[in-house]
Amino acid sequence: MYSLNQIFKNSVKWESLFSYFLLLLILLLTACADKKESTQSCAVQLDEEKYSTVAANTNCSNYERASGYLGQAGVSFANFLKKGATDNLTKTLGISKLTSATDYAVGNRGYVTNALCLIGANSILTSSRCNGSSRSRTNEEIEISMFANIADMIYLNYGMLDNDSNGTVSSIEVNNFSKLNTSAVNSSGGGTTISAYSRYEVVAGSTSYISNSDMSKCVTYADNYVLDPSSGSNCAAKAVTDGVTITEIRPIFKLESMTDISGGGSLTSKITMVSELTSISNALDGDFAALGISTTNSLRKSLSDGLSKLDNGAKAKNDGICTAAATYDVLYLLVNNPADNSTSSSDLKSKNLLSLTDLTSSVDSSLSAVTVSGLAMTQARLIYATDSPATTYTDSYEKAESNLYTAIKNMRSLGVETAVKGDGKVSFREVICIGEN
Repeated sequence: MYSLNQIFKNSVKWESLFSYFLLLLILLLTACADKKESTQSCAVQLDEEKYSTVAANTNCSNYERASGYLGQAGVSFANFLKKGATDNLTKTLGISKLTSATDYAVGNRGYVTNALCLIGANSILTSSRCNGSSRSRTNEEIEISMFANIADMIYLNYGMLDNDSNGTVSSIEVNNFSKLNTSAVNSSGGGTTISAYSRYEVVAGSTSYISNSDMSKCVTYADNYVLDPSSGSNCAAKAVTDGVTITEIRPIFKLESMTDISGGGSLTSKITMVSELTSISNALDGDFAALGISTTNSLRKSLSDGLSKLDNGAKAKNDGICTAAATYDVLYLLVNNPADNSTSSSDLKSKNLLSLTDLTSSVDSSLSAVTVSGLAMTQARLIYATDSPATTYTDSYEKAESNLYTAIKNMRSLGVETAVKGDGKVSFREVICIGEN
């Protein structure tokens, strides 16, 4: 079990996330004082913690009103100075339990929504969350948007995962949400049925051939990799005739079945969660970029450190192995780059490929391929069974046997994004590791 303040590394408290925010407010107050505005100015009212007054005043700037809304959501200096504030951020931020990731108006998340609908990215402004129009933003507005997105990400994750709203998230709570069927999946081939096709893709620059097991028969790739090469000619001789040089061999493997990791239940809540995480993460990344805050910038690193429990790179604490992600990734490797019914013959060349080492070490250690002396063999290609028991195969996962197709589709719906620790983005693979951080 982990307290919410353990989201942050020992050297970075939640207050650090708002130190920059506070500096901006101080600068705003100073600017207003220089202009000798009245004591009823929006900035002075913010300083007096009259957040609701400022938020409701349409004469205040969007920046000021958004600051007022965030103050109402608990994102304020005074709130975080209270004794024990960082020990239970669910309580400090007034995080209410969410039944759906799109519960935008529940509890204090409603204030965060109001702020984002004033100064958020256009992707949020024009979404159903705000139903607004695209607009240009000032740097001040983008700065507030950055903090609103961070607050929203925290609210979303703990509103969905902290079931008893006690400020802690355990592995049990994460598992109760994800409900992943991982018990039969392992790197020894559990959860999948994969076998060698006894055929290879022979790569010669931009030309590809499909060959039999000893390369005595080759046919030129046209639009599929399930073509029977028996009518072809010797691969080496064909390459000479075509004026190309063979540089790589890729074994082709048949994926005949795969465990539906979703457990076969409703995916609505999980898919919605993935969609919202993507939306917030992309908006936050866009704010960073608009402000010129690169991935190496010290401020961004500080903010990302503050989100380290969430933005964990699908790793456990201290970069250890996250057992939930390790199991998830066995199948993730098989579904992150599949061809579908819309894939063109030229694009198909780069689809259905995965590292041969990953396949044989992480997915199914029993798999082996014939070594072709002197030629690189670093990638493998997948094809999919179209019936059960498997007798025919296809390059498109959407044409796969119904149970296999469903397993792949459901896995992909849970998110196939790469997970990079500290990049300001949070994926489903990182969510299932929160309880191990």
